[in-house]
Amino acid sequence: MAVNGGHVSVISEGVRLPLPKARISRLAEKVLSILREKDAKACIFFVNDAKIRALNLKYRKIDRPTDCLAFPMREGAGGKIHREILGDIVISVDTAKKNSRYFGSAVKKEISLYVIHGILHLLGFKDTTVPARKKMREMEEGILKRL
Repeated sequence: MAVNGGHVSVISEGVRLPLPKARISRLAEKVLSILREKDAKACIFFVNDAKIRALNLKYRKIDRPTDCLAFPMREGAGGKIHREILGDIVISVDTAKKNSRYFGSAVKKEISLYVIHGILHLLGFKDTTVPARKKMREMEEGILKRL
């Protein structure tokens, strides 16, 4: 079942969310507004570890679950840029629960962090090097404080 907010759709595939879908949609829209992307459209899928592991293997050739995957769609076929369509984010609720126990944080905070993280990836931010990862973490914390 999907909840379609103004510009962000939230879909849950066989998992129970710790936050209402409408709240997640509003959160994502606030993040987009903070990042000056308030007209961008995105879809957030919430899945279990088995599903995100399969996606991680298929698209990244990594055979393990992860917290968040992002599939940017800003640039379409033939290099045509789709300004309003940002892309899709896939978040594992199972991993959010595990990480919240590990880090001693609330599951809701983990989910919020993954939404921010996914949006930053859709906007082209990378976390593959130590400096890039540090910059992304600083941006995530800054956005969390503004929320």
